[in-house]
Amino acid sequence: MSSATQPIGVIAKLLDLSERRVQQLSREGVIPKAERGQYDLIGSVRGYVRYLRDQAARAQAGAPDYAAERARFIRARADLAEMEAEEKRLSLIAADQIEAAWIAVLALLRTRLLALPDRLAPQAFDQSTVGDTRNLIRAAIREVLDDLAQPDIELETDVDLEGLADPEAHRGKGAGGAAATAGPDDQ
Repeated sequence: MSSATQPIGVIAKLLDLSERRVQQLSREGVIPKAERGQYDLIGSVRGYVRYLRDQAARAQAGAPDYAAERARFIRARADLAEMEAEEKRLSLIAADQIEAAWIAVLALLRTRLLALPDRLAPQAFDQSTVGDTRNLIRAAIREVLDDLAQPDIELETDVDLEGLADPEAHRGKGAGGAAATAGPDDQ
């Protein structure tokens, strides 16, 4: 037996691999095979060192790192669980619920502002000066804004965004309903 070739067991021990892994690396062309059951000692060491260098270069070049990806996945799952817990404690509100509440507030504002001309026209006609008319209009606008400062908008778990755009469609159904829109401006 030549010292340039060694059996698979010696190569496996030298490279700290299993015999099966040595065979796999040989099939991949990493470790050269001299003849049946024998492997070139120097070629095997050189091939394996080159293989390890290539692996390290790929890892540094941005190849996915399993440990880092797993840690990122675990952090994402923990963040999701924390958000679900905050949502159950009602300290986190879903974006669609916030959007629905804003739609309801803006629909209420629109309704109240559009009702002002009908309500103020007779009163403005009775005013003796432009200043009195201006004060009447300002007072009515402040009244609407004060009412909107504390709207009675409730967040619902099942939000119907299409219906909230039309406050008349949801009279008495929470956000944008009769409790939220009823007031002195409604005619």
